[in-house]
Amino acid sequence: MPELPELEILKRELRPYVLGRQVKELVVPEGKGGDCAVGEWKEALEGATITGVERRGKMLVLHVDSGFSLIVHLMMVGQLLLRSVYNGVPNDVQLMLVFEDDQLFLGQVHLKFLRLVPTADLDQMPQLSELGRDPLGEAFGPEILGEMLAQRRGKIKSFLLDQRHLAGIGNTYSDEILFEARISPTRVASSLNADEVRRLHGSVVRTLQRGLELGGSSEMAFVHLDGSKGIFQEQFRVKGRKGKPCLVCGTPIEKTSVGGRGTYFCPSCQE
Repeated sequence: MPELPELEILKRELRPYVLGRQVKELVVPEGKGGDCAVGEWKEALEGATITGVERRGKMLVLHVDSGFSLIVHLMMVGQLLLRSVYNGVPNDVQLMLVFEDDQLFLGQVHLKFLRLVPTADLDQMPQLSELGRDPLGEAFGPEILGEMLAQRRGKIKSFLLDQRHLAGIGNTYSDEILFEARISPTRVASSLNADEVRRLHGSVVRTLQRGLELGGSSEMAFVHLDGSKGIFQEQFRVKGRKGKPCLVCGTPIEKTSVGGRGTYFCPSCQE
């Protein structure tokens, strides 16, 4: 599933292409609309100008001057592709925003995972209002993280995956974060001492930034607007490396389950 770095990349790529542009037409291929109120979407979006693109956790939000905002969750394999920089038509197109001279395609994710809401009501939407802190935001520091962990009795990986705590971290980045921080994914969150909290905070920021710098992870289906892939998956240190030697100590990487999610870790490096 695309996580914070991948959605941040798409946000940054979309802005110069779509801001200030008018949506000439909204197209939903026959049979793709499901129970969505496509007629209402067309009324709200067609003829409207895109005024903003923002990321909230693992979601993108497109604002238009008709007073509405479109919330896009790409789920596991959704893709956004822009015709002007991408050759061809993506697989399984679900929705298309048509501009004057190109189109923005949404593929491989059902429209039920999109929401069109009045912009004035955006912050009341549970999927947004319940999001926790942005781990790349200025307000997120070691002290704040320590306060958040102090009363948490669950496992540290489960804490990282809970979008109500930190918005945007998923299964892939959490494993890499915990490996760099040298913390076992099964540790009780409140058991971390001050030094471990500082290590974890630094690892969160560095790992997410590294994901951005490497163009995101295309381990599954994530691609840039032009269809190109990121390379973060080529530098995984634990993810998908069960049985292979740890890159630090040589101990075979193990895989367990935390909160029902496959979890990779080094039993020697991570305490």
